Amino acid sequence: MNPCKNKFILSLLSIIILWGVSGCMSKKPNPEAIKEQMLAHLEEKYGEEFVPISLSLSDWAYSYDRLQAYPKQGSEQDHFEVWGTKMEDGSYHISDGYFGIFIRPQYEAALSEVVSGTYDDFKLYVEFGEGVLPDRLTKDTTIAEIYRPDENFSSETVIFVKQSSVEGKDVEASLRQIAGKMREQKMVGFVRLYTVVDEKYDSIGSGPQNLSALQDEGYFVGDYTSVMVTPDMRIRQNGEEVQADG
Repeated sequence: MNPCKNKFILSLLSIIILWGVSGCMSKKPNPEAIKEQMLAHLEEKYGEEFVPISLSLSDWAYSYDRLQAYPKQGSEQDHFEVWGTKMEDGSYHISDGYFGIFIRPQYEAALSEVVSGTYDDFKLYVEFGEGVLPDRLTKDTTIAEIYRPDENFSSETVIFVKQSSVEGKDVEASLRQIAGKMREQKMVGFVRLYTVVDEKYDSIGSGPQNLSALQDEGYFVGDYTSVMVTPDMRIRQNGEEVQADG
């Protein structure tokens, strides 16, 4: 083959490769830009500032970018997830889980009012799990407006009840009563009740606890008792559908 022709072909291939690399590099995501876009979205949606913790870009395991953040006026313990997804039309859709952090104090207050109708001495905390929540949930959403049968929003509640407050009560029946009141208020979720030894009750703090450690240290009387209000508003206990008591 003519040497000049070989040189021309090699040059042409080099140009094609460079164009390809340049194109790929130009499409490479900019982490800082993604982070700023997510934070701007949160600030506009909720009217407050947020602090980023870490950003993970989409990969073979996750089809979306993932940011961990927390409210500037809160603490890192109030962290939540933000997901960013590149849509087929080229737009970038952002969803987040901050509503679970925002609504938690109100949710806990509402559940405390329910539980106080059955037990005198108790503490509770609520969590909403990892991930993101429906986009329509904002600071203007009330607890009564949260539930929709076609959406995923569920709570996990842990109740600590002082042993002397449990005496003479059927704990499983009391949980069915609590679940019935939750259902009336369209509050979906799983509830666990731990009976706490009187002498150790005051040393249990507020907020999420290391339940396994407390169990090992002898805080609880036996194992927990539970009940669930399902997304289709059924009450389940011990693997079976049950009726609310009271």
